[in-house]
Amino acid sequence: MYSIRGCNVMAKRLEDSLNKSLFWALERMQEAGYPVTNKVTLQVDPSLRFMGYAKQDGPHHVIVMADWALDSEMLGGFLLHELSHIYHTEKGTASHRSDIIHEVIDKIVTREGLTQKETQYLIDAFNHLQNILADDIVFEIMNSDREAKQVQKFFAGWISDHPSGDAALDAALLARNAFATASLKRRDLFDGTEDEMSARNKQFLSIMGGNSEKDFANLEHLLAGARTDWEPEQFRKALTAYLENIVSIMRRKQESWGDLR
Repeated sequence: MYSIRGCNVMAKRLEDSLNKSLFWALERMQEAGYPVTNKVTLQVDPSLRFMGYAKQDGPHHVIVMADWALDSEMLGGFLLHELSHIYHTEKGTASHRSDIIHEVIDKIVTREGLTQKETQYLIDAFNHLQNILADDIVFEIMNSDREAKQVQKFFAGWISDHPSGDAALDAALLARNAFATASLKRRDLFDGTEDEMSARNKQFLSIMGGNSEKDFANLEHLLAGARTDWEPEQFRKALTAYLENIVSIMRRKQESWGDLR
């Protein structure tokens, strides 16, 4: 069902830690009703600055992870997250169909003449939508108080409290803030009235000015209400509307940003 690829000094740690962790995650997916049917292989990439990602290798799947992730308290959650993406890929869920995703993104990039930087921020925004859907499985499985607190701490670290003055980057930061708060609101884990996350986000929106509060509310609402049972055409329309909002924010001149440049 699974195997580990490692080498040299990493081999012992991979065998002792990752074999156990991957088997645990696969079992929990199976028990929760989300079986992964094809082989899953783990690879370690010491150069990764982020925790990792999943990719396909023919009919099989590969989870590539940073070496420092071995010592993270979020290792279990990370494996469940990537296995959830793999599950949706195997099921053919609309949000994980590459033909729809590339069609929508390529059309917007071409039509709007997006730069390479803007295109990357647009892809990042898409990842937020796909991730929030995959995380429905993770939150269902990781349902203890301790795990919930880990998740709250994790998303709190995603909130930016000060825009940069670069319109494209700030649109990406706005989308990331919306993703973090929507992820917790979607699972009733967020109190938006007085917690630190809310305060940091309110500061960000206040400095950004313009229509940022409305933009944030729109993105947060879409992310919080996204559904894994969308039919392909429903997902295509929702993704198009979501990404067009991101482009609109990127291109909108915000007078209140002038002193940040």
